[in-house]
Amino acid sequence: MPGDDIDDLIRLSWFTAIAKDIVSETTVRGVLDRVMERIGECFAPLNWSLLLLDRRTEELVFRIAVGKAGERLAGRRIPATEGVAGWVLANAQALIVEDAASDPRFSARADGLTGFRTESIIAVPLRTDERAFGVIELINKLDGSRFSALELRTLSTIADFAAIAIQRAVYLGQLRREAMTDPLTGLLNRRGLERALERERRRVARYGGELAFILADIDGFKQINDLRGHAAGDEVLKRVAATLRAASRSCDAAARFGGDEFLVLLPGTGPEAAEAARERFAAALEKAAVTCAGGHFTVSLGVHAGEAADAEGILHRSDIDLYRRKEDRATPSFGETVLEAMDEEDVQDAAR
Repeated sequence: MPGDDIDDLIRLSWFTAIAKDIVSETTVRGVLDRVMERIGECFAPLNWSLLLLDRRTEELVFRIAVGKAGERLAGRRIPATEGVAGWVLANAQALIVEDAASDPRFSARADGLTGFRTESIIAVPLRTDERAFGVIELINKLDGSRFSALELRTLSTIADFAAIAIQRAVYLGQLRREAMTDPLTGLLNRRGLERALERERRRVARYGGELAFILADIDGFKQINDLRGHAAGDEVLKRVAATLRAASRSCDAAARFGGDEFLVLLPGTGPEAAEAARERFAAALEKAAVTCAGGHFTVSLGVHAGEAADAEGILHRSDIDLYRRKEDRATPSFGETVLEAMDEEDVQDAAR
C-alpha cells in the first residue's frame, strides 16, 4: 500500500541518517558517545548503558552509563557471564526481558549499586563475525510500558552500525599508532615526538609552565652490534626503552630517534626537577643493565630545560649536556671495559 511504502522510506531515511552519523566518527570514544546520544533520542529509556568485554579479565566494563545514578556504574566491572548482559554476550543474541524480577537471567547487582529498580530490559550485542565484544542495554521506558519487538529490531540495527564504526575506529587508531611508533621498542618515533612537542608548545603558550628533556645515548652501541650481534643490540634497545617508559610519569613522552638515541619529554619540569629525573632514569638504567638479555650496557644521559623549538634543536641542546657528562668521566665505562676484554668465545656466548 502507498502508506506502507512511505513509512518504509521514512524508516530507511532515518536509519541512513543514523548510520552516517555514527560511522562518521573516527575514534572509539566518539562512536560510543554518538551511539548513546542517538539511543537517548530514539528510545527515551530511564537508564541505558554500553558495556565492553575485557578479554584479559573476562569482565564486562560499563564504558558509558546514562540515567539515574549512571555515574555510579561508569567504569564498574561485572563477570562476563553475569546477568542479562552476560547472557546476551555469551549467546550473541538480542533479548527483551519484560519482567526482570521473574527472569532467572537477571542480576540485581547494578540495582544494588544505584538504588534503581529494573523492571524491563532490552539488550543487544555488539558483534563481529558472530562474536560479541560488547552489549547495549536499555532499562525501563519513561512511560512505564514494556519494550517492543520493533524497538528490539531498531536497537539491533543501531548496534550493527556501531560495531562497524568501532571496528573502523580501532583500525584507524592502530594505523595512527603505527605511524607514530617505533616498531622495535614501542616508543614514539620522531614523528610521534614532534606531535607531542607541538601539543606541549601549545599548552605552554596558552597556560605557561616549564618543559624539560632528557636525551639518552647508549655507550658503544656499535661495538655491541659488532661483537655481540644485532640480536643482542636489539635486546639492549628494548631494555633501555622499557626502562625509560617504566621510569617516566604518565604525562611524559619517551621516543626513539633511530639508532641508539632516545629522548624523554618532561612537561611541567624545570631545571632542578629535570636533574632529579635524570638521576632517577640513570639509576633505573644501571639496574636494568645487570639482567639484560643482550648483555651489560651503559647509557649517558643529557638534560635540557627550556623552550621546545623542534626535535633537532632539542637534540642539539641535550647533546651538549650529554657529551659534557661523557667527557667528565675519568675512566672508561664498565660496558666498554667488558667489551674490550671479551675474547671470541665470550662474544659467541653472549650472542647466544
